[in-house]
Amino acid sequence: MAKTKLLLTTENWDQIAYPVQLQAFETLLGGYTSVARDRQQFIVGRPPDQPKPVIFGLQGNRYSLFENRLIRQVASSVLGHYDLKAAYTQQGEFSLTLSLPTQRFDVLSPTRKGHKPATTPDTLEKALIITNSYTGKSPFTIQGKVLSTSRSMTTNEIAPRMRVSHYRLVCDNGLMGWADEFFNLDEYADWLAQGGTDTRQPTRLTNVQESKTFFEPTRTETTEHVERESETILPFSRIRHSGFTEESFKNTLTGLMQEFIGAQDSLSRQLYTRLAEHAIRPHRAANYLKKVKMPRKLVQQAIDRMQVETNLLGVKPNLWLLYNGLNHSLFHQPTSLSINQRYDLDGSLFHCLSQAVL
Repeated sequence: MAKTKLLLTTENWDQIAYPVQLQAFETLLGGYTSVARDRQQFIVGRPPDQPKPVIFGLQGNRYSLFENRLIRQVASSVLGHYDLKAAYTQQGEFSLTLSLPTQRFDVLSPTRKGHKPATTPDTLEKALIITNSYTGKSPFTIQGKVLSTSRSMTTNEIAPRMRVSHYRLVCDNGLMGWADEFFNLDEYADWLAQGGTDTRQPTRLTNVQESKTFFEPTRTETTEHVERESETILPFSRIRHSGFTEESFKNTLTGLMQEFIGAQDSLSRQLYTRLAEHAIRPHRAANYLKKVKMPRKLVQQAIDRMQVETNLLGVKPNLWLLYNGLNHSLFHQPTSLSINQRYDLDGSLFHCLSQAVL
């Protein structure tokens, strides 16, 4: 049975942007000969709370290590004034929420009868969520995806847009913009009705297909029923742990953060309001989660958290508070799930609850 772990948290870059590097097998184990040619580099770091260097993983010669210090450098250069909220494990997993305190809005839930509106607002800040790993087992993601895209210069096709995530002050939750690559609520509702999962592409990409590369722009070719003259290349910026130099990683990440700065529309934000308007009975809250395989203990913790926020905000129990309770239990309670697995489950929960309001 996998060991449960509670994520550590910090607002200090120095706690997570410690020195880490790739070291060749023979430099650490010079007295041995390795016949495993596919993995020849150790990922070695020096966390500030560890007396000795830590070996996080063993990777191949083409593996590209993305250091948190590089993310820190790019964020400081591009984002200007921002706040860091980081969750991490001692095994080298990281979730970095970079929020913009000057870009805020409040989610309004219906107040409870006989209760005065609470003085505590339900405030969200625009945020960029990055996951990173030194174990070599989890991918680097930005806003829950491994790529960013933009409009084609020669056709009207639009690939998935940069999501706009948020940081919720009342509970320290980082909320992915799970619905943001869709044009409107009708398209998102159709996708859900067809049994959509977060790994499927939105319907507007049905006439293009991707040709994957390491970090070069992705070639997008048309299918047979479209004339060849309309072929195009969409500037996909893929970030995979292979083929990157330190400089190319920083350049790519700079472009992605600049795209985040310019992103304004958020379909997920509209759904937050709809979820808040959908009141529920606490004893029936678990019924909304039957389609999602979430540990029973975390479900109960989520319902308990919903009750806490109901009293704190002076509002009716609703799907918005239930979703945040679920997010809170995933990231603030012990579980054996990896950080990326927690986000995967969080996305499934969001889609499941959104079906009830569309």
